Amino acid sequence: MNLRTPLSALFPGTSGRLLTALVDHHTSDADRPLSLDELSKSASVTSTQLEAALFRLGLLGLVAPRRKGDAVRLVPGHVAWGALRQLADLRGAVVDLARRQARAHLRTAPTYLALTGAVVEGTATHPADVLELIVVTPPSAPADWHDHLAALVAELSQDLGNVVVHRTAQDVEEAQAWGGPAAVRVPLS
Repeated sequence: MNLRTPLSALFPGTSGRLLTALVDHHTSDADRPLSLDELSKSASVTSTQLEAALFRLGLLGLVAPRRKGDAVRLVPGHVAWGALRQLADLRGAVVDLARRQARAHLRTAPTYLALTGAVVEGTATHPADVLELIVVTPPSAPADWHDHLAALVAELSQDLGNVVVHRTAQDVEEAQAWGGPAAVRVPLS
């Protein structure tokens, strides 16, 4: 999955670039009108392409009715903006997914679980970009605990559309050193 520009990945071409620019604007200053020049530049879309795409967004109610050439005014309270903003930043969803699936697969919670790599950083642009799980096996782990960990890795790989790998540290100190300051700790309790 392309997590750097997910809207462009899901909606290729003009639509995705325009939605990305509009979601960024909605996040920063939804009430301020956008000139066509400003929007064209931020979306990397020609004015001809822009007008056609804006017409479609107007039909959906995401932008206020306008005449050709007029500034673009968002409809800030439209129900779709929340969903589009979530799609634009999937980092939190990745952490939540890892937490839910770890709870489901690892009946005995690991002593430590953290996520690193381009997927959790939100910089992944290709399916080969990695999400790495750094784990410390709990002292009371059942004999098949590592089989469940492997099942977790496989399911996360499938659900994310990216490569997921894991490393097992001997203790929390080693795990924290491996993950560094960018690691996202995932508490399961």
